[in-house]
Formats: sequence, structure tokens, C-alpha cells
Amino acid sequence: MENEVMVSISCITYNHEHYIADAIEGFLMQKTNFPYEILIHDDASTDRTPDIVREYELKYPDLIKPIYQKENQYSQGVKVTKLNADRAIGKYIAVCEGDDYWTDPYKLQKQVDYMELNPTCTLCFTNGTVIENGALRRKKFIPWLDENRLFYHKKDWSYNAGEVALLGFIPTASLMYPAYLNKRRPDFMKTAIVGDNALKFFAASNGYAHLIDEPTCVYRINVPNSITTRWKEDSPEKKIARSNGYIKLLDDFDQYSNHRFKAHVSLSKLTFEIYKLRIMGDTKGMRDRRFEKYFQLLSVRNRIKYKLLCYFPQTFAQLKYMWGRLNSLRGKREFN
Repeated sequence: MENEVMVSISCITYNHEHYIADAIEGFLMQKTNFPYEILIHDDASTDRTPDIVREYELKYPDLIKPIYQKENQYSQGVKVTKLNADRAIGKYIAVCEGDDYWTDPYKLQKQVDYMELNPTCTLCFTNGTVIENGALRRKKFIPWLDENRLFYHKKDWSYNAGEVALLGFIPTASLMYPAYLNKRRPDFMKTAIVGDNALKFFAASNGYAHLIDEPTCVYRINVPNSITTRWKEDSPEKKIARSNGYIKLLDDFDQYSNHRFKAHVSLSKLTFEIYKLRIMGDTKGMRDRRFEKYFQLLSVRNRIKYKLLCYFPQTFAQLKYMWGRLNSLRGKREFN
């Protein structure tokens, strides 16, 4: 029993030659009273990522278990996270993509300790730090009070699946869930626009989610080949289509969960409905009374921003431009 793997670390990587070493070092520095394994799936990278993974594999052959694809699986519609999950032998799965990394050597231990003491917890996550272009952008994730998403606050830091859908953001690099859930994956996860969101909803619906309010990881944004970079460059039509994809995911989850979390799911859908109206420049539509519940859940700052956008769009545009210029002169971006 003592030698049984407790945690399988699942790392998906593609063209992360500048970042993958940080991810692996974060795995290797973990201090635990249990064994763990490192599952790395390289999705046919065209840079030096496979070479760097091989160097670590040679040093830690009993710990690092890589897959080197010769053809990119993601582009063929394959859910590569499932390929890693299916070969995991740990009791729990910890997730971290190749361009993110862990900063707390006791991250795994803290999460396992909580989940072992609370077996009905089916999703454990932590706080984290956001880095953009090598510079600190946010000191903490939770609450993530940005202009498009909601924040659902509870003092005990435990959430049901519907409340998870209202959280502004959950860092994927912090996720841990029981491995037995991999055998129960529902059909809606196969068509989900974003796999980690579907995983969070599904996992939490089988028990509950718990936040350890400590920064244990770094989430990089706007790096080459990242989803944040690709989405930032999307056309308005693609952004609208993506919002529709999120709405479909929420509808599919609502049906899967037999409408147990319908009230929260409906509120979460409003965030994407109003985002579509923003993309289309339909400020009149944003004033519809059905969005009042959405505005009530925003921070005071973001509530003011949205009211300006809805009723005084030109003033909002001018203030946004001035704020951007000011931060450009400062050489940094302020979000607090």
C-alpha cells in the first residue's frame, strides 16, 4: 500500500519549449508522504519541447512517463487530456498544462490531505498567480472580477457545481479530482468547447468543489500557441460562435445534471449572452431587464463600468482609451 501511486500528474504540452521545464520542475519539487507519477503528453510539438521532456525522462525514468505523438491529435479532434487520464494509475488526478507551473512544493500534499479527510469532495482547486509576457499581471485568481465573468462568493470556500459555473475563474493548473470519475465521463464532455470547464462542472456535480485559498501555481496568458492567444486574435464572428459554444456546454450540463443547478447555470449563461451583445455593439440589448441578476453579482467597479457602457458608450470608450494610455506610459497594467 505504501508504494501505491496516490496522484497522477497530467501534463499536456505542445510547442512549449520555453515553458515546459518550469512545469516539470514544479512537479519534481513536490514534497509528499506518498508516491506520484508524471504523465506528459506531447502532441507532436515542432519545436524543442520533446527534446526537453526526453532529457528529464532520462534523469527520472521511474517518475516521468511521456507520450510523444508523431501526428497532432488535437487537430484531429482527439481529446488529448483523456489519453493521459486513461493511463493514470493514481487515486487522484492533478492537472497542469505545459505552459503553466506550480510554485508551492506542498501543493499536492495539501490537496490530498483535504480530499482524504473529505471523501465527498470531488474537485479541489487553489488560488494562483497570473503572468503575461513574463510580468506579474494578477497576484491572485479568486475572485477574478473581470468585465465578462461573474464571481460567486462563499465564505466557506466550498461550492456545488452550479456555483462553480459562476466563479470568475478557476486555474486549470490547480485542479485535482478523483481518478474514478474518468470512468464516468458523460457524453457532453466529448463535445464541450473547453474540456477543463466541462471537467469542473462534471467533477463538482458528483460531490462538491473546494478552494484552498493559497497561491500554488502560475497561469501564463497570451503565450504562443495558448488558447488565450488564439482567442484574442479571433474575429467578432468567432467570438460570438465561441460564446454560443459555452452556452451549449452549460445547456448540456444542465440536462446531464437533471437541472439540479438550473438557477446558477441560467445566471452563468447570461454572462455569455451579454458578451455577445458587447461584441455586436448592442448596448440597447444590454439594458434588457433580464440582465439585472447578472449586474447584481458583479463587483461595484464592474457594475459601474457596465452601466457606463450601456447608457454612455462614448464616455466608456474614452475612459477605456485614457486608461490604456496611462497604463502604457506606466509600462504596466493595473487590474485591482
